[in-house]
Amino acid sequence: MRNIACILACCAVVGLAQNTGTISGRVLTAAGAGEPIPNATIQAKNASTGASYSAQSGANGSYAFSNLAPGNYEISVNLPPIFLPFRQTAPIQAGQAAHLDIRLDDVLLNTLGDSGAEFIKLIAPQPAPKGPAPRTTEGKPDFSGIWLGAFPSDPGKPEPLPWVQDLVKNRGQDMAKDIPSSHCLPFGVAFSGTFGPTKFVQTPKLLVIMEEGFPARQVFLDGRGHPKDPNPSFYGHSIGRWEGDTLTVDTTGLNALTWITIDGLPQTEMQHVTEHYRRPDLGHLEVEISVDDPSAFKKPWTMKRTHSLAPKDIEILESICEENERDRAHMRGK
Repeated sequence: MRNIACILACCAVVGLAQNTGTISGRVLTAAGAGEPIPNATIQAKNASTGASYSAQSGANGSYAFSNLAPGNYEISVNLPPIFLPFRQTAPIQAGQAAHLDIRLDDVLLNTLGDSGAEFIKLIAPQPAPKGPAPRTTEGKPDFSGIWLGAFPSDPGKPEPLPWVQDLVKNRGQDMAKDIPSSHCLPFGVAFSGTFGPTKFVQTPKLLVIMEEGFPARQVFLDGRGHPKDPNPSFYGHSIGRWEGDTLTVDTTGLNALTWITIDGLPQTEMQHVTEHYRRPDLGHLEVEISVDDPSAFKKPWTMKRTHSLAPKDIEILESICEENERDRAHMRGK
């Protein structure tokens, strides 16, 4: 009886394979030979039945769907804010295996030096040294060091007001032509550290954050408060306090001249940013960023990033945006 059951099971599998199809391939950057894009979510939707399936790309960019009913499928990948959406129809036939490599254009359209390959480094985990987090002579975690850039591991769920929705939509349709960096302007506090490398210099009363290519930022740890009448600036006025091993940084006095995410969410003068910094071990810096801005969002929201400690041979460089600046001439809108 056991042999008969096995034979019937094998026949069922063979029959299913004959009546269904598969599709597989890799998710790659559009430029050059194509760099594999990991952790991308691929959707396959049957155009006739509406049945939808999901797969995740592996470390080498590979993905696969099996046991798909015959029909036309819309294959889509949406990996904002760094790659443009992909959509393509693929026919699936019974008993056949289809192959589709998905090639994604990045938001900067593969600009030399800022291509999708560079973005992959920011979304993929970076090797980091192991060991306990160092501490200062005062017993606090020492954040000093150079940290690699990182995109949010959790981008949060901002709920923008209608005017912000329209603004972000227009910026997207305009291919981010007016991204602050194209005008030699810094990004907002919530965006700071995304691209890196960023150097932290910590003293008992002051934390200095130096991001390559942008002005230095000061976080006062001496117990002072915010000025009563701040002069709005790109980085505002930041004060920090220790809560156990977590450094909480409170920032106000921001201007409305920059972005806080790569997809164009704005910074306004009503924005209040709270950051929580933790160093759980030698090689990692965890940052939790909460944005409270009633003029732009329905309610406060939080994003999270984890940075890896840079190798010892990496140092931040002097970078003057106006010197040999070549980006602006190539920024093209709709």
